[in-house]
Amino acid sequence: MALAATHGTPGETPPGAAFPEEEFRERLAALAARGESVAPELGPGLGERAAALARSPLLAPAAEALDREELAPLLARALAAAVIAAALAEDAPVLCDGVTRDAAVDRIARELGATAPGSTRGPVGRLIGRPVLRLGSRYAVRRRRALTGAAHPAAGDVLKFLVRGGPLRTALRELAAAVEPPVVLLGHSLGGIIALDTLIEAPLPGVRLLVTVGSQAPFLYETGALPHLDHPEPLPAHVPGWLNIHDRRDLLGFAAAPVFPGRAEDITTDNRQPFPVAHSAYWSDPAVYRAIAERLP
Repeated sequence: MALAATHGTPGETPPGAAFPEEEFRERLAALAARGESVAPELGPGLGERAAALARSPLLAPAAEALDREELAPLLARALAAAVIAAALAEDAPVLCDGVTRDAAVDRIARELGATAPGSTRGPVGRLIGRPVLRLGSRYAVRRRRALTGAAHPAAGDVLKFLVRGGPLRTALRELAAAVEPPVVLLGHSLGGIIALDTLIEAPLPGVRLLVTVGSQAPFLYETGALPHLDHPEPLPAHVPGWLNIHDRRDLLGFAAAPVFPGRAEDITTDNRQPFPVAHSAYWSDPAVYRAIAERLP
């Protein structure tokens, strides 16, 4: 824990007095005993992670560094964020939204000794108040060029194979033709690739708006993997208005306006989730629905 080196040298513990971390260990153990019932919306793993944190050798130096009444809530919130971050970092993360997750942090922090949600406003408090889940995502965002470059051959080949599906394009074309205009095509991730490629292949007069969310279509275009449009050919004139929504923490969502200038409109959102959860969290973000609603034909 970074807190172990934060507030100078701890004082001596008087004979017979409890060590500063003992109360936190007891509270974490009680939290672990209650398990997932404390925050069922977060899914499994919370109890196990609380128990592991209660056994951590780093808890003692962190508690000693903050062994002052006004600083104890900092450690409580840090522990709450750490427990939830670890629980949500499992192989099958729960797709809760940021508001739900932060409310769970506040609730668990109070159980660990914090007096009120978000009550610490100093620099350290502001740092700890931000969910620990974001740290790994920020590192990945900074390293995005290297990460996507390393994944380019495999991701490009796999997605190139997936979108070379004539039956999918035919089915989408038939469905769009059967709907009374104006038609909006909305696709998430690979769905956005298929929708764009179908529109590029041939005109669909009834479609007035394309919406792609968390899509790799711009990346595939630049890598030459978009089946019906070779780079650097421009987007055909018959493709309708295009709204592309991507989250800055979603490493699988790409901006379209820079590679399709004047033809695609980008909306950058922040669903406050780390990657890879960010790739599936668009549908819990009200900003996504507002952006789409404002542009419906």
